[in-house]
Amino acid sequence: MLVSEVMTSPALSLPLGATLDDVVELLGGSRISAVPVVDDAGRCVGIVSEADVLREPLPRDPRAHLRASAAVPGASRTLEQIMTPDPTCVASTEDCAEVAAQFAASGFKSLPVVDEGQLVGMVSRSDILRAMSVSNSALADAVNRAFTSAGLPARGFLVQAGHVSVTPTDDGLDDAVVAVISTVPGVRSVRVG
Repeated sequence: MLVSEVMTSPALSLPLGATLDDVVELLGGSRISAVPVVDDAGRCVGIVSEADVLREPLPRDPRAHLRASAAVPGASRTLEQIMTPDPTCVASTEDCAEVAAQFAASGFKSLPVVDEGQLVGMVSRSDILRAMSVSNSALADAVNRAFTSAGLPARGFLVQAGHVSVTPTDDGLDDAVVAVISTVPGVRSVRVG
C-alpha cells in the first residue's frame, strides 16, 4: 500500500501566527491528535500535537484541592512557541510498511504528507490499520480487479484476514502475480501454494 491510498486529504492545517486557543479548538473539535502548521506558501513548517497543548498549564479545579490555587494566566502564546518545527514528513508515494515501522519506532500517531514541498495530507496509525481491516470478500474483489487491470490470467486464490494464498500454476507468472497482489490495499501477505 502506498501512503496516497490511505492518507486523509486535504489535511487540516493552521497558519503560522495561530494561537493556542486555535489549536485547542481544531484538535478538540476535529478529533485529531496533531495538526500541521503551514507558512503562506503552503509548506509544512511545523506540527502541534495534543501532547504539545497539554504541556501548557491548565487551571486547577479547586474541588480537587484543600485550598484554592493561584489563577493560571490566559493562553497568549503563539503556535510558533509550542509547535515542533521542521517535523518528520512522508511523501504520498512512500510504502505504508515503512511508515508503519516509523510509527512503531517513533511513537508518532500521525505524520504530514508532503509532495514537492506542499502539504497534501496526513497519514495516521489508524489510517493504516483501517486499510488493513478489509473484509475477505472486499479484498477478494480488489484482488480480482488487480488481476484484470494488470492483464494477468485469472488464478484461484483464497483470502483470509488479509492473507492471500494463490493456487500455483506452470505459467511462469508467479512472481508477477505476487507483485500485483502485494499492491492491493489490505493485503498483509501473499504466498503461492
